[in-house]
Amino acid sequence: MRKILISLLLLLIPFALIGCTKKPDNGNGGNDDPIKPGGKNDVVITYAAWNLATPQEYNIERRMINAFMVENPGVTVEVIERPKVVDEEGNEQDVAWDEFFATRAAVNEMPDVFQVNQVTKVVSQGWVEDVTDLAEADADFMNVPENIRNTCYLGGKAYSLPQAVFYFGYFINRTAINNTGSGAIIPEYGITYQDLMLAAKKNSKPAVLGGDAICGIQGVNNIYEWLPAQIDPTLGWYTYNDTGYHLDSDAFRIAMTENQKFFGPNKNEYSSYVYETQDFREDLYGTGDAFANGKQSIRWGGSFNIRGWVGGTTNPEHGLYGHDIDFIGTPSWEANGVKTHRIPVVMDYIGVGKGTKHKEIAFKFAKWMGYGADGFRKRIEIATNNPEAGAINFAPVVRDQELIDAYFNLYPTMTEYRKIVETHEHFIIESLHKIVPGYTQSRWSGQYDAENTIDNALVKIRNGELALADALAAGLNVRVNEEWELAKTELDRILGK
Repeated sequence: MRKILISLLLLLIPFALIGCTKKPDNGNGGNDDPIKPGGKNDVVITYAAWNLATPQEYNIERRMINAFMVENPGVTVEVIERPKVVDEEGNEQDVAWDEFFATRAAVNEMPDVFQVNQVTKVVSQGWVEDVTDLAEADADFMNVPENIRNTCYLGGKAYSLPQAVFYFGYFINRTAINNTGSGAIIPEYGITYQDLMLAAKKNSKPAVLGGDAICGIQGVNNIYEWLPAQIDPTLGWYTYNDTGYHLDSDAFRIAMTENQKFFGPNKNEYSSYVYETQDFREDLYGTGDAFANGKQSIRWGGSFNIRGWVGGTTNPEHGLYGHDIDFIGTPSWEANGVKTHRIPVVMDYIGVGKGTKHKEIAFKFAKWMGYGADGFRKRIEIATNNPEAGAINFAPVVRDQELIDAYFNLYPTMTEYRKIVETHEHFIIESLHKIVPGYTQSRWSGQYDAENTIDNALVKIRNGELALADALAAGLNVRVNEEWELAKTELDRILGK
């Protein structure tokens, strides 16, 4: 009998070993292994980003990564930390983002998911997957405002996903405004450009004791970048649209004329309330940032500044403690009874790495860290329960009323900003350097002439040192478009167009 039992056990051992053997990943280069709830981690994806801080700080982004793994048993997300380098002064810093990616691409070890600093570059380098099929089948993606969603496409394919949308425009400090006197004007969402500049003048106060002045406005350096798109809705940021740049348009001429008021020969007429052209600022506002110290009524910035400025209103040690801060975006433009109101947005993108073996899971994680409603819901929960992890510095990307309500529970006084997030429909894409080929050359570094870059020429025009008509006659608009056409032709070649 004993011999029979031993024989039976020996026969069963191979089957037991087969049952214990782990099933390998299918590694088919596109389709994922299914997520197995409660199972052993058998799918590993990697992630690289510039906003993770250190593991010791354990900020909101790292908490979001861990929350994804909790929500998706069977999936492990490994962070690829950027190597450190030491500069000439002995300071330790992260290696440059492009260098980091070029090194990994050279050994065919791209992250499965990563933040994208320039969509045109990662596409031209072949670093990112086409996720059109997954994106267009995703309800949240299709619920992103259309002109924001469309920026994810190059050559008709979605190579990136929205990670965050930030708004550009003007912050207001109602407390500082009210401290300027009885003639103060509190700007609201939708105010016209003309009325905003009137408010800036009214909402200033000279110094009495020294350091106690209130500045009317800061942020008029580059009006010529965003105002043309208000004057002519067929144009975008810096006059760009699908046919190129239009620095020879009436809209650009009008916008530049407005900008010249504050920097040209007559700038002293405005310097009593325009920060950029004021002298002896420390005597007026004291040391440090005037807006952050509560000494400024209107200030240009991005909605990413909410974390610091609005967060400061509840910090007894901050210059904005107790102040009433809001965000109104850019003003509208009214002419001949017609009002146009478009607000610039700054995009952050996230992508799925080329060659990932887990494309669907990588897409799901990218959505979680970016535009997805479920991920944003968890982000709000983390921020509410763990304030030490950092505040949320971007609004919901999708139009979801529950998310909007929850987000503004964190910022209940920002009533004007809420109008933008909740109802505004018309946007100007500011992040052209990420999605338009050759933008850096067309806007800044391309040569206008032997002595001046394009940016230098624009500054001289703004300052009244070079006439716009003369610059156009010398080929400014032609040069800007040549840079774009050259880069576009190369990208089209890569995309096979």
